[in-house]
Amino acid sequence: MNVEVIKSIVMNISLLVILAQILARMNLVRRCIVREKHEAKEVIVLILIFGAFSIFSTYIGYGVNGAIANTRILGVMAGGIIGGPAVGIGAAIIGGIHRYLIDIGGFAAAACTISTIAGGAISAVVGKYVKKNKYRGWDLFLFTFAAEFLQMGIILVFAKPYEQAVELVNIIAIPMTFLNPMGMVLFTGVFKHMLQEIEYEVGHKMGLIFEISKKSLPFLQSGVYNEEICSKIGDVILEYSKDLSIIFTDKENTICVKGKRLKGLEGNRALPEMAKKVLDRREVCIEEYAPAGDILHKTLEKNVAIGAPLMKYGMPIGCLIIFVNKFRVSYHSDVLLTEGLSRLFSVEFELEEAEKQQVLLQKAEFKALQSQINPHFIFNCLNTISSFCREKPDKARELLIALSTYFRNSIETKDGVVSIYDEIDYVKAYLQLEKARFDERLNITFDIPENMECRIPCLILQPIVENAVKHGAMKKRHGEVNILIREEADSVNIAVMDNGFGIPECVVEGLKHNTAENGRIGLINVQKRLRYVYGEENGLDIETSGNGTTVNFRLPQNISRRMEMSRLKSGETEMGL
Repeated sequence: MNVEVIKSIVMNISLLVILAQILARMNLVRRCIVREKHEAKEVIVLILIFGAFSIFSTYIGYGVNGAIANTRILGVMAGGIIGGPAVGIGAAIIGGIHRYLIDIGGFAAAACTISTIAGGAISAVVGKYVKKNKYRGWDLFLFTFAAEFLQMGIILVFAKPYEQAVELVNIIAIPMTFLNPMGMVLFTGVFKHMLQEIEYEVGHKMGLIFEISKKSLPFLQSGVYNEEICSKIGDVILEYSKDLSIIFTDKENTICVKGKRLKGLEGNRALPEMAKKVLDRREVCIEEYAPAGDILHKTLEKNVAIGAPLMKYGMPIGCLIIFVNKFRVSYHSDVLLTEGLSRLFSVEFELEEAEKQQVLLQKAEFKALQSQINPHFIFNCLNTISSFCREKPDKARELLIALSTYFRNSIETKDGVVSIYDEIDYVKAYLQLEKARFDERLNITFDIPENMECRIPCLILQPIVENAVKHGAMKKRHGEVNILIREEADSVNIAVMDNGFGIPECVVEGLKHNTAENGRIGLINVQKRLRYVYGEENGLDIETSGNGTTVNFRLPQNISRRMEMSRLKSGETEMGL
């Protein structure tokens, strides 16, 4: 074993590792290496880089018996593992042909050419496996060892005379088959460290995506996409990444410009050509140049623009463009940042629009339920009053005044909710009409605490009381209806009891499962409205027997105000009676 050969290979490995450190800091190299899929020009650049490594390794090799002890395999194998099969084979062809041309007719020239190309083929085959296992050191060592071992075999087969080939292998076999694999671990480790740095930066940018989205949520929840909202979101992005600059566009104009890289563009409403491309393709686009006359022409002399579409229901509503320094180490993570933000913003805009449509639908449904009460109530009241018109006109007049007062109050209920005491007043107005019909046959009692702070949907109690009177108490000679209200820590519980003959079980089950026939419109309506406002678990609870019926329902105070604001308040249309 020749000590000079060992020294030379160690020195060569050191030089290549230093050179790799320099190349790993070059923007062009980093950009090409970090991408999973390479464009043709990037593949060519990588082939030339790793081919140059192979050539350089040949020149700095140590001459041994008409051959060269070298580290050429490092450039070839690294090219295939880092850059992909095409890069490995391309770099091997360059290195192999160069080795042959500098020693045409040399006894080991053909063998070294073949072994170099074979090394490239090995790297092309094992590259995906090595990448998958995160450039594990043992994998790199063993595969490079196999390539060098194969090279020794090729030299013994193809180099002539055979005795000279054997002598050459005896000198270079151990240094090259053991030192070069170690060098491969160090050499690839430089690029592995670079990839780890980029992965860390990507992870940091992914964290920024969620932080920015979380802080932008109050603006996105408006569901509005305009200059004011985009300006606020832009401020949030710059708060987390001060080195960026941002443009928001709609489908026709630039609506927001933020950041120091875009000085002079404030107020310019022209739509960049890049934005048109993003809106047309509906995908992330990267531009390093802009044509003369475009508003980004000067900006892209020193910056790169990364644009992503903002979508709503599959259609673009605008474009987010982020600008980064063209000469920075890498802007791969900024591409992920732009794409991530655009997707999250798009999803949020869609969710808010869907929620807005759902609220409008729910308001329409609630108003329809509410509107069913009025004709039903009016019909019963007018029937009662008409029965007094001939025999007791003064009583009929009194009842008409009570009815008009009642409806005047309910018309003034703008938001569809009233205090519980107003609701009791509505019930008493109704009962005044019923007492006029049934006189001494009907007895009503109230058990209600004072000073309760509770608001409920208008006319939610009156239909229950009406049902107790009409289908319960008045089925007997002397009817009793009791209205009991109790306030608890987190709710108000209301019970309406009558002494009738009970409600058929099929009706109770129908109300429970929303399958009741429309003959009991009052209770059906109340059941639907209670479940809509307070949730499915807060509908009517009915206990019935041959001795009477008790209808209970619960108003959860901890959610009543939220429900009132989000479900009952009308917005564009009034929901009062």
